[in-house]
Amino acid sequence: MRKISLCRIILFAFLLFPGVVFAQEKKLNHLTISYPSISGAQAVLWVAKEMGIFKKNGLDVDLVYIGGGPRSMAALLSGQLQIIGTGGNSLIAANLNGAKDAVLIATTYNTLVFSLMTRATLKEPKDLKGRSLGVTGFGSLSDFTLRTLLKKSGLDPTRDVVIRPMGGYPEIVASMQSGSLDGGIISPPTNIKAQELGFRELIDAGSMGIEYAATCYGTTRRFIRDQRETVAQFTRSLAEAIHRFKTDKAGSIKIIQQYTKTRDVAVLEETYRVYALRYLPRAPHPTLNGVQTTLDSLIETIPAAKGAALENFVDTSFVQDLERSGWIARLYQ
Repeated sequence: MRKISLCRIILFAFLLFPGVVFAQEKKLNHLTISYPSISGAQAVLWVAKEMGIFKKNGLDVDLVYIGGGPRSMAALLSGQLQIIGTGGNSLIAANLNGAKDAVLIATTYNTLVFSLMTRATLKEPKDLKGRSLGVTGFGSLSDFTLRTLLKKSGLDPTRDVVIRPMGGYPEIVASMQSGSLDGGIISPPTNIKAQELGFRELIDAGSMGIEYAATCYGTTRRFIRDQRETVAQFTRSLAEAIHRFKTDKAGSIKIIQQYTKTRDVAVLEETYRVYALRYLPRAPHPTLNGVQTTLDSLIETIPAAKGAALENFVDTSFVQDLERSGWIARLYQ
């Protein structure tokens, strides 16, 4: 009798809650994803991980920090990573240099959210001549930003300054404190900490309105062919995490604090304002204008960038599918 009763209970539960039974048995798709900096620009990815959004969308995700875009690109092409967070310049440059399989699938920031921080004694861009300035690495997004700002200020990045790769933003600030650097490219919240240490913001790159494929996510066309649903799950997670980042301030700030090790309330508030409210779009569309700007910036060093077809570098289908289905719009209802 007990066996019969137990079977009846199990059958009854299965009929009432079939989705629950199958959900418990469903295997999650595994991804290892990199992010290139300890910066508020990566908070969408952190939110997706820490708030269980990846898992909700069928993914088991490991996040790894790999400073600078070129290193993560090498790991992607070798198969160690399936998706990378990177500056669009690193991915597009790799594609132009022969890694034709690399493709951009989503963008969370389509402008340069950086500050050129310097010694307080430097008042104007012309004062940078002969100075030593830090970036995270050669070929990184911070490196591109610095060179762009120098050119717009009438300076030659190769002759008028010394550019030094430091590995990360905290390392740039530490070198500025020690006197081995006169300034460097820094993103929130590290730029705010630099201000507290007495350094000044010489140029705010974000206020210049440059449309650029800045904070991007890339994979390979081969991985898309083999695991298209997994890539779709990632893109859904990213879009959902954007919504959560924008609407759950307290939870998001707690996660930023966890990853940046920052406890300063003013710094955390400003980081949230900049990255959740000021620059973050509602959907992670990779904009073709941003990709074109990136290509234009590479022409001097990679001549093949001139006239290159945009579709060689970007796959917009994943975000477009979410938009067309109304899935993203429903998040904000």
